[in-house]
Amino acid sequence: MGVPAIEGAVATAALVVIDEIGKMELLSNRFRQAVLSALESGKPVLASIMLAPHPWADAIKARPEAEVILLTEANRSQVEGDLLARLQKRLHTTSA
Repeated sequence: MGVPAIEGAVATAALVVIDEIGKMELLSNRFRQAVLSALESGKPVLASIMLAPHPWADAIKARPEAEVILLTEANRSQVEGDLLARLQKRLHTTSA
């Protein structure tokens, strides 16, 4: 289910959202390839990724274009507002 959704978003969407790059998802080579394709598509990607150490996930988090934001209950509202503003700006810039 996740792979076709990511592939479809890369093909048609202005923003690729991937909810949950976690241990179970990383067992799938197709899923990992879909994530890499999304990251290399030039489109903005908003994703949640496992915090625990994992070689592949750590490599994604270490990419120069990646920004890891720790989401907590205390900062959830602030992060939401910041991300919405940044995404709106990015989407407006890429569509102009």
